[in-house]
Amino acid sequence: MVKQESMLKATLPLFARFIVSNGLRTKHGVFEVTLETVDKALPVVTRNKGLRLVEGATGLLSPDLLQLTDPDTPLEKLTFLLAQLPQHGQLYLQGTVLLQPNFTQQDVDNRNVAYRHSGGDSRIDQFTFVATDRTNKGFVVDGRVWEEPVSFTIQVDQLDKTAPKITHLHSASQVGLLKNGCYGIYITSRVLKASDPDTEDDQIIFKISRGPQHGHLENTTGTGEFIHEKFSQKDLNSKTILYIINPSLEVNSDVMEFQIMDPTGNSAPPQILELKWSHIEWSQTEYEVCENVGLLPLEITRKGYSMDSAFVSVKVNPVSATVGKDFTVTPSKLIQFDPGMSAKMWNIAITYDGLEEDDEVFEVILNSPVNAVLGRKTKAAVKILDSKGGQCHRSYSLNQNKHNAWEKGIWRPLPPGSSSPTTSGSFHLERKLPSSTRLAVTRGESPWGFESMDLSRMRLRPRGNVRTIHPSSVYRNGTDIIYNYHGTVSLKLEDDSSSAHKQKAEVSVISWPQKTIQVAELPQADKVESTTDSHFPRQDQLPSFPKNCTLELRGLLYFEESFQKLYQCNGTAWKAWSPRTKEVEDKSCPAGWHHHSGYCHSLIMEQKHTWTAAAQACREQHLGSLVTVLTRQHMRWLWYISGRRPFWIGLNDQVHAGHWEWIGGEPVAFTNWRKLPRQHSKPGKNCVLVHRQGKWQAKDCRQGKPHNYICSRKL
Repeated sequence: MVKQESMLKATLPLFARFIVSNGLRTKHGVFEVTLETVDKALPVVTRNKGLRLVEGATGLLSPDLLQLTDPDTPLEKLTFLLAQLPQHGQLYLQGTVLLQPNFTQQDVDNRNVAYRHSGGDSRIDQFTFVATDRTNKGFVVDGRVWEEPVSFTIQVDQLDKTAPKITHLHSASQVGLLKNGCYGIYITSRVLKASDPDTEDDQIIFKISRGPQHGHLENTTGTGEFIHEKFSQKDLNSKTILYIINPSLEVNSDVMEFQIMDPTGNSAPPQILELKWSHIEWSQTEYEVCENVGLLPLEITRKGYSMDSAFVSVKVNPVSATVGKDFTVTPSKLIQFDPGMSAKMWNIAITYDGLEEDDEVFEVILNSPVNAVLGRKTKAAVKILDSKGGQCHRSYSLNQNKHNAWEKGIWRPLPPGSSSPTTSGSFHLERKLPSSTRLAVTRGESPWGFESMDLSRMRLRPRGNVRTIHPSSVYRNGTDIIYNYHGTVSLKLEDDSSSAHKQKAEVSVISWPQKTIQVAELPQADKVESTTDSHFPRQDQLPSFPKNCTLELRGLLYFEESFQKLYQCNGTAWKAWSPRTKEVEDKSCPAGWHHHSGYCHSLIMEQKHTWTAAAQACREQHLGSLVTVLTRQHMRWLWYISGRRPFWIGLNDQVHAGHWEWIGGEPVAFTNWRKLPRQHSKPGKNCVLVHRQGKWQAKDCRQGKPHNYICSRKL
């Protein structure tokens, strides 16, 4: 019996044993069968993907790139007969140059066949072969029988010899206050970016050759580990690189040196990344002011990088003083530093009640900075000295201080014998010494800063009279020395200390009408915040004034000798002053209301309303109407006193859709739409809310979120 599995073995002899018997005798025999296999299957090229490598490199011909199969032929007999050898490289078998023009599939499977490019500018190379099982003629490729040679293609890529290039390199300056109370600057692709056509972003490496000196780098992913050596472009794209500012150092900049590299070792020249920021703080930390000072400006300074906008909030801690009784602050607690601005004034109105009481203290605190770091002077203390009998005296603790008076911001009290603040016709005489000959007369506003002087040595002597008038106060505003006098007489200024060194300067004070000028007038809301720079052009038809007219100088009177005219700053421009204009200004607004453009304004924040309810409240409770916005300057002022928070105004189209009109009946001469509403607005969106950045939006009059509102009355 012949087993089936034995018959499948090619060329193996098969034996069959048998017995022959005639009944008497038996004989054993063996029947031998020899099988010969017949190879009818052709070899099949199942993979011929080719090889890809960079110039000068060596690549392996692996089974996933080149494979020959045959069901009835062993691997060692499946042979690639080479018809053409590579032109720009050589084939290797087991590490040596291929001598015979063939190799087997077993050589390929054992990873013994390789190709090495010889270099040069060639981009394509190949060799051709014929596959055989050493029995049959021909082989199968893509289902067809071939007898001609086929190609194995070798693609040669140019070697990456260029380093990544910088496409963005800017100073990093956007400071953020982190959750842990630290300050940090994110380094992102908007600040630092490199590109390489041959390299992915995660392979573009920024190697740190010299790290920052005043802080450190962190990777915000995971545990926030420190970065000492390198980071990738992918990290920058993901916004995970953070520079932490060292709070113990009073510095405003840092630098980091780095070099860009790719995986092949190409590197660009070293580069420098600058990190810049600014510190915001009070210019002084202690003030002592007389109760009758009127307006107290507090200076906030920004040191360091100032080319970006920055913000800081002010918090008031009353301590022993009372808000509204002893002092009044503006509703806006957010201070904005525009690009290039390094100082900002935040004004507080000190209330003079004429009562004798103890000195009061309150604090102003800086917090919540945006795009800036808080300095060390984050808190300033203000002591209000009681003006007993029209005079006030410095506290005992101040007398023990070793510093000069102006270093603590002391507003000098009235000396003995001088007029009280209630004297009619009170003026501040501002004079630059010794060269200037111009005279400025101001209305109850005290400039900031002053110089300690011996008041007994300076005199204003009336012309034609021997009576000496003492100044009520002396202080310095930058380069100007300010003398505060009470009275309306023609005077000349001289130094009484020495007849040999008299310094005289003739000054003429205009005689005023019988109307008196208020001395301790509470500041209007449109001059609560000021800057040292003016954003308004000078009036060409007017004389050359020593300072541009700004909100800071609103109400300031200036006498021009060459024109023999008196001019007044209205907050934007110098205008000729006359008794008639003074009479109009003397019409004051009710307590808590603020004057601007001939109207009194009141910001209502206690109870927010819809537009309809706000209009009714203005009419019935405040005897006015929702505010009418007259000009762009008026809009800016309203946005400022609102604390930059949304509020309702009187514009609406409830009567005729698409026809907008003011609730007070004024003509629509100015608009400030964020997006111009359609001619036929949606039902209900017929009223206007001042929203982000002071832009107007049409909103539902009766429904929706309630907001603050501003009521106005015409003077």
